[in-house]
Order: sequence, then structure tokens, then C-alpha cells
Amino acid sequence: MIAGVFDLSVGSTISMVGVVTGSLLTQYRWPVLPAVVAGLAVATLGGWFNGMLVARAKVNALITTLGTLMIFGGFALLIGGPSIVNLPSEFNLLGQAEDPVLRLQLPVWFLLALAAVAHHLLRNTRLFRQLYYVGSNKKAARLSGIRVERVQVLAFTLTGLLAGMSGLMLAGRFSTAVSNAGLGAELRVITAVILGGASLTGGKGTIAGALIGVLFIALLQSALLTADVRPHWHPIVVGCILILALVLDSVQNKARES
Repeated sequence: MIAGVFDLSVGSTISMVGVVTGSLLTQYRWPVLPAVVAGLAVATLGGWFNGMLVARAKVNALITTLGTLMIFGGFALLIGGPSIVNLPSEFNLLGQAEDPVLRLQLPVWFLLALAAVAHHLLRNTRLFRQLYYVGSNKKAARLSGIRVERVQVLAFTLTGLLAGMSGLMLAGRFSTAVSNAGLGAELRVITAVILGGASLTGGKGTIAGALIGVLFIALLQSALLTADVRPHWHPIVVGCILILALVLDSVQNKARES
């Protein structure tokens, strides 16, 4: 989103990668490492495909990723049916392993490490700083010598890879690869990063802000569960917050322009 584009297919990528990896592990008896690598390769290829369509073929990001959302979700259901259960215990360590001191599970440490690396890259490397320039003014970025298409393809490819990692850890956490495991994840992601200071128009956003947005969404869902609010209301609440965040973002953009 910093680069001025967004990916609606991340939820389906999460589902597809979990199912593909689970299928390789249970039906074809692949060892854990090759199956994980294959799953990540599928996710990366999906992100690259999105990037090529948006950056090279000039297809609108909304239309492109909405289409791949349905394609990836269809593949997940086609390959795995409703779910693939009883994944190997070695694979489940991705989602269940804990450190002996703080008792935090591996996905938490992975999130913190990834956030630290991403923060460094966005602040201190030329390539990733270009995401801000492309998102702020694509034409000016191109005139200044930035290869805009390459930057956008990189953004989509990394998004696919990271969604694939999430899918693997989610499947490992529950020892089950569910074909709709990532349902609605894309809207929660967009809501979280906008609440954290990013914009649909691109050019701004931080890793720290995104983490705060994710934490807010998690606390909100926890509060709804604690208050015994029926699950049917959860997406309604998140959707209302997303609309409110978009309205505030639009107001801020207009204020800056004026």
C-alpha cells in the first residue's frame, strides 16, 4: 500500500498455500522442508503474477487481485476439499513451537523479527525507500529514474511470499489446512494498516503503525469475544471500522491538497 497499490488476494493465498503444502505432506508424503519450500514458491509465484498484471499489463490492481482472490480460493478448494487434517508434527512446529523462557510461540517471534527487518529496509535501503516515491507520485518517480514497474512487481511478489508464510504457520498452528482459512484476511489487513497511518493513495505508512493497527484489530476481536458478541457481528464491526478509517483518510488527503 505504500507503493500505491493493494492486494485483495492475500486471504486466498493463505488458504491455497496451506492446502498445497498439506496435500504434499499427507497425500504425496513429501518431507517437510521440500513441501514448505514448494508452498512458498507457489505463494511467491502468485504474488509475481499479480505484479506482472498490474505493473506490466497495466490492469487495475482492484480488478487483478479480486480475480486472483477467486482463482487462488478455487484452487485451494479444488486441491484440498474442505480441509486437510492430521498434518505431520514436524510441520506443526511452525505454528506451535514455543521458546522455553517467555513461552511465546514461533509466529510471534517471526512477526517481531520480520517487523524489525522490514523497518530497517524501509528506512535505510534505497530500493525499499523507492516504494514511498512510487506511491507518492508515480510519474515523478519515473522521471527521476526509478523503475516503477520493477518496484511494483517487487511489492506484489513480497506480499505473496509473506502471505504464504502466514498460511504455513496458520496450518501448522491448528494441524489442519483449511480451504477458507484466509477468508476475510485481506479486509482485516487493509483495515489494520490504514488505522496504522497508511493510505490507499500510497506514499505513507510505517511498520510500527501497521503493528499498532494489527494489535488494535486483535484487541477488538478479543473484546467482542469476551463480551459474548455473536460471531456474525464481528465482520460487520470490522467493516464499519474500515469505512470510518477510509473516510478519515480521504478527509486528510483533501486537507493536504487544499
